Amino acid sequence: MNRAFCAPLALVLVLAGCGGDDDGPMTEPGTDAGMPAIDDAGSMETDEDGGASAVDAAAAETLPPGAACDCDDECEGTPTHPGLCVQGICMTRASAACAEAGSTGECPSGSRCWGLDGFEGGVCWPDCDAVSCAGSCDSDGSCVPDESSTCTASCSELCGEGGDDCPPNSHPEGDGCVCDEGYVVNADRTACVLPCERDDECAGELVCGDEGTCVAPPCTPGSCDAGEVCAESGACIVDIGEAPPGTPPAACAVGSMGVPDWRCTEDCDALVAFDPRMGLGYDDYPLNGETAADQYRSWIRRDVMMLVRYAAAMTACQGGEWPFGNGGALGLGDMSEADGSIPGTREGSPGHPAGTHVDGSDMDLAYFQTGTGDNRLRSVCPHVVAGEDQYHCTGAPDRLDPWRTALFLGHLHASPDLRVIGVDGQVGPLIDSALTQLCADGWLEGGVCRGHSITWEETDMGRGWYRFHHHHFHISVR
Repeated sequence: MNRAFCAPLALVLVLAGCGGDDDGPMTEPGTDAGMPAIDDAGSMETDEDGGASAVDAAAAETLPPGAACDCDDECEGTPTHPGLCVQGICMTRASAACAEAGSTGECPSGSRCWGLDGFEGGVCWPDCDAVSCAGSCDSDGSCVPDESSTCTASCSELCGEGGDDCPPNSHPEGDGCVCDEGYVVNADRTACVLPCERDDECAGELVCGDEGTCVAPPCTPGSCDAGEVCAESGACIVDIGEAPPGTPPAACAVGSMGVPDWRCTEDCDALVAFDPRMGLGYDDYPLNGETAADQYRSWIRRDVMMLVRYAAAMTACQGGEWPFGNGGALGLGDMSEADGSIPGTREGSPGHPAGTHVDGSDMDLAYFQTGTGDNRLRSVCPHVVAGEDQYHCTGAPDRLDPWRTALFLGHLHASPDLRVIGVDGQVGPLIDSALTQLCADGWLEGGVCRGHSITWEETDMGRGWYRFHHHHFHISVR
């Protein structure tokens, strides 16, 4: 059995690591968009004449299995087991093809043999309990690359190219690609195009929609595909069942029912510890190596904290009586460290790529769930195929509570500074459907009902959203 060759994208937004447990909270190293700069562990000391000392060079460039690397020749190896830099993690080549998945006869002690798609022979994957792993630990206990792992394709045989470039008319920003000024995302969410103004500017039977994109004409009862329904907006949306019953409680508003104001008026850019740790509708619980006395990964900009507290309180107030979901508070994940650095930097292992989770502008949060004991960070869907983690939903998100998740994400849009929200490709259509119905029924109103800032990839388009969002969503605020 081969491991899937999961090349980290240069713009991947990692909200958490790859090593989550379906049945428990995420305890992974984490990561989030734009690849982090990894120090060149192979830099060489020089002689007095400026040349590299052979002894010093070998010492500087030889890295043990599990270490972060750029090139194959940086990794320790022997003639029988040459070193390999696999997607930014040092491993070794197996002496022969793997006898079976996870066999040990072809590998040095402390590693096991798996094949790799597109690679002839076997690879010896280090055991996490035998090495210091610079990536993350998968369900087999092997050290594997995570979203923060990078390498150089010109000197690493197993370094995927990834999606370094954004589509035309867009540019990298934080944890993904953003359309250039004057362009909008097309209806398929695959490209940035000029906005339309008239129906005759659209091809075929498409019409110009309210958001300036060419879309299918309004649906009629019975015209939608199987599994879809015709919404009042005229769009065919995923059928996620009956909408929440009743009408929105009028008392759920800022200053009432415990709902705090999201609007910040003083020291809004200040980096603060998320406070209080537990509040109406949310729980900032310790994770990723934190303790209750040392939640060093939970520092956030004051205005972002206020926005999240508001959205959580509104969701708890409006959805408190809905007869589905587990009724628990929403779990909060990685933010920044106290000095604004990427979570994990203090321990020498930044858990997210460069450019994200810095200065308190980004946050990872769990999905609201059903059939679980709480709403902590965990996968809401199947994500393993033939024993290999695909790091994205491979089946329906059967643990997702789409209604409360959509309600929370909708209330985040109260702030005009909300930049982007990233979700899994199989979660996105369900959230989109729920938003449409919540707007139609009055649970949400305002700008989010005209257009939202939620993005996803149903197939890998290289925009950085396809993987690593099956157990959490990521928000970024300007």
